[in-house]
Amino acid sequence: MLKITYFGKTSFALEFNETIVLLNPGTWDGEKIVPDDFKARVVISTNQADDAVGNAATIAVNSKAWFLGNKQTGEKVSDQGVKPWLLHELKPEVPYEIPDVKFIPYALSRIDQESGERMENLGLYIEIGNMKVGYLGDTTIRGPFEQLDMDVLITPIGGDGVFPVKDAVSLCIDAKPRVGIPMRWSSDEDTKKFSKYIQQFGQGIIPVVMEPNQVLQLSWAAGNEFRYELN
Repeated sequence: MLKITYFGKTSFALEFNETIVLLNPGTWDGEKIVPDDFKARVVISTNQADDAVGNAATIAVNSKAWFLGNKQTGEKVSDQGVKPWLLHELKPEVPYEIPDVKFIPYALSRIDQESGERMENLGLYIEIGNMKVGYLGDTTIRGPFEQLDMDVLITPIGGDGVFPVKDAVSLCIDAKPRVGIPMRWSSDEDTKKFSKYIQQFGQGIIPVVMEPNQVLQLSWAAGNEFRYELN
């Protein structure tokens, strides 16, 4: 069984067996989304902005967890105290594996809200347990995700440097995941539209809008029946 915990904005934890992967534990308006004492085996930030990195270094140090990210992100958390032997640079389309989990990063990009310039953002294709999860971080670029086989697609919505709702819905319709999860929305209207349009046009796709601290449990029953439960 795969457990997906949502902390808010773009922060999620994926848990299978005793392996916990923490994604984008950012800070927003100076507030931490994930507590410093959260225990993870792997911490990943998809870009070097504070809303993706946040307190990732503190969590990685406290947990003695690996930190994965691109070169710029690795340099940032190294300056914040992550030891070199716990750092691994993710390079686009180069797989990285640990027991129970395989990561394939893809080079997308995001808009820096302060400078208006583009910075690299890594989209992640994660095989964890027997589930395949796509996680796009902060981006307006699909990359190869419309063509990947995914059980779960986690996509930003709402504009402001990421996909407008209609583009996120379009991506889900083309990719055909079993579950589509929005993140980083700026209003409840965004999530309502996402769910409505997925239900109308995304045949076979289940829209799941998660609130902070909710847990989504996913499993295969009898080998071929996909089950999900949101707590």
